[in-house]
This record gives sequence, C-alpha cells and structure tokens, in this order.
Amino acid sequence: MNSTILRLVPIFLIMLLIQACGSGNDRRQIELTPPEPYDLTSAVSDTTTDKGLKIYIIEEGNGRSEVNFRDEVLVRYTGRKQENGKAFDSSYRNGTTTPSRFQNLTPVPKTFSGRRIEPLIDGFRLGIVGLKNGLSGMVEGEKRTIIIPPELGYGSSDKNNRGNQLQDKTLRFDVELVEIL
Repeated sequence: MNSTILRLVPIFLIMLLIQACGSGNDRRQIELTPPEPYDLTSAVSDTTTDKGLKIYIIEEGNGRSEVNFRDEVLVRYTGRKQENGKAFDSSYRNGTTTPSRFQNLTPVPKTFSGRRIEPLIDGFRLGIVGLKNGLSGMVEGEKRTIIIPPELGYGSSDKNNRGNQLQDKTLRFDVELVEIL
C-alpha cells in the first residue's frame, strides 16, 4: 500500500503542476479599441518641419512645463497608417483607456532598472518633445496629431529597421499627454 501511494505522489504532483501552468489558451487576445481619429480641421495650430514632420495641436494643454528629453511621460495614443487609417498600435486596448508610460525620450537606448529601453521613432519623439525646428514640447492635457514621414518613422524597406509592415509608410499618431512624471 505504501509503495503504491509513493508511486502515485509524483504523478499527482506532475498533474498539479501541469494544471497550475494552464494550457496557454486562456490568454486574452489584445484588441485595439481606439477612439475616432482627431479632427484636423479643428486644430488650434499646425506646423510642418523641414523634414516633413507635421504637428497639429488639436487641444491646448493646461500644464505649466513642457516635456523634455529627460522626462518620463504618460500618454494615450493611437498609431495609424496614414494611407488607410488602420490602427497598428494604441494605448486603447480591450476597452481600457489606461495611458502608456514612455521612459526614453532620448534618441539613443538607455538602461533603466537594469533593462534596456530603446528610443521611440524620431518623428513620434520629436512630436512630443519638440526641441528642433521651433517646435515646443507638449504640456499636460495637450492633444496633438503627429504625421510622420517614413524617414522619421521606420525608414525605407532597403534598411534593416524594426518596422516591418510600417517601413515606407507615412504614420499618423493621435497623442494626449496625460502626465509628465
């Protein structure tokens, strides 16, 4: 009897471990649920840089200070392909409106808590931080639409960039700066 129980204990433990790990099929599918794109005809102002980056200020913010490259920020955003308006990334997921945290607004990778954080694509970063071509950084509560030409996005398909299906594409980001951390 004891030997039967001793043989069944490892089997029972393995079954328990398998059950605890789950089948992997219970993961939630990420569904982008962005709001409608901002209406560019209602923009307070617009600017185009010499490199073709277009910034539309949709709603002015109420913050006192502008974002700079050293800041961490919380933003709500949706990235769309300009050609067809199809969303490819968004902080609006599965019906939530939780803002995303961006920890690297510099043009180079940095390490934070032992983790390497890649920079944002140039057009998105410059659209938030400003700094060049007379653009000002965003302030809390501000909403912008940033139209990014391929050269400031994921580049051309002849380069080995990470954008895959976004190479050679003009991108549109609707961005709301929630908080400067």
